Amino acid sequence: MTEVVAVADHAGRQAAFAARLSAAFAAAGLPLELRTHRELAAEVSVELVPGQPPAVTPDRPLLWLSPGDTSRPATPDGRFLAAEALAAARSIAFLTRSPVLNRPSAVSLCGTLPPASARAVRGVRHLDPGAVRAERFAGTWPPEAADAGPLEVYDYATSRGSYRPASSASSPAGPFRYRTDPRRARRVKVLVAGDLAVAAPDVAPALLDASRRVAAWYQLDLATVWWLTDPPDGPFDGAHEGVPDGPRTLARVDGWEWGAGEDAAAVAAAVAAWMAGRLGRPAEVDR
Repeated sequence: MTEVVAVADHAGRQAAFAARLSAAFAAAGLPLELRTHRELAAEVSVELVPGQPPAVTPDRPLLWLSPGDTSRPATPDGRFLAAEALAAARSIAFLTRSPVLNRPSAVSLCGTLPPASARAVRGVRHLDPGAVRAERFAGTWPPEAADAGPLEVYDYATSRGSYRPASSASSPAGPFRYRTDPRRARRVKVLVAGDLAVAAPDVAPALLDASRRVAAWYQLDLATVWWLTDPPDGPFDGAHEGVPDGPRTLARVDGWEWGAGEDAAAVAAAVAAWMAGRLGRPAEVDR
């Protein structure tokens, strides 16, 4: 039977998630081994022969779940060794021909997801233009064309963000970046694992489909997509009008799942189902 390896911080921040994964894979009849970046790099070799594709030995299905290990000395040498272990493990996950959940790419440590959260949101605006808040810039405050409602403002002079009405005075010279303040919005979490989307029972199917499109665009097999929607007592200030299937705003896209929430068991079960499905057919590796 094929052995699956979960590359995770299983003795640190992801310990609870690792336990959930082990239980889910056992229930699915799949053997699961846990490895940190350093442990994976110590037992896998990569052979590069001119004129031939890279060979990874042993070549096993991987769950690429962690951007780093917490069990390392907080010293320059410790940070250097952790970076080297991460680079080696990333190469293994990138070159492995077996299925890899959230396979790293040449441009990202996790799928093709940008490391900056704001850039990740802006990068999918073509999929759902009305769901990405417009950002505007001003040299002084208040700006002449600001909306009447409350705003989320970033002050480049102080490198600090705040919430303020458009009419408020500001002592720093700026410049400023501002957008609609969404604090009254309802925050909705959608977990995407392959074709499966897990969310609260009252989340609209259109939001699940939009989450799948976002995850697919960044080549993420496992992702958490956060949205802002209308609160129970009515629309929030600045809600987009005319957005198909109701107003929604994309807030964040996460490629790393820590499994510490109430849905940890569902996440682990979805990961096990994803891998079980992939092991039933040859993996398609796109480098």
